[in-house]
Amino acid sequence: MSAMVISSLDRFLGVARKLEGSGVTNIHLCYAKQMDKFDLSVVALVPFVDYVIVGEDANNLPYLKHIITEAQLRQIPVLPEERIASVKNKSW
Repeated sequence: MSAMVISSLDRFLGVARKLEGSGVTNIHLCYAKQMDKFDLSVVALVPFVDYVIVGEDANNLPYLKHIITEAQLRQIPVLPEERIASVKNKSW
């Protein structure tokens, strides 16, 4: 399973540990920092992950709405950081 985590680097480390405990082995960081330029490569990664995790400090990312919209269009679960426990391993 894979996930994109939108957060600062410090928060990412804690979130990644929790995700690994839930069976997520491929974890991508979308560094949530104030950027004037829209980063299309981040949005392009969304279709290839199983979950999008929004960190508590992700609100600084100006194109967060684009990432969430892309995930919703593709029916990819978007979860706040505190709901990581609901991530389940999909391998049967």
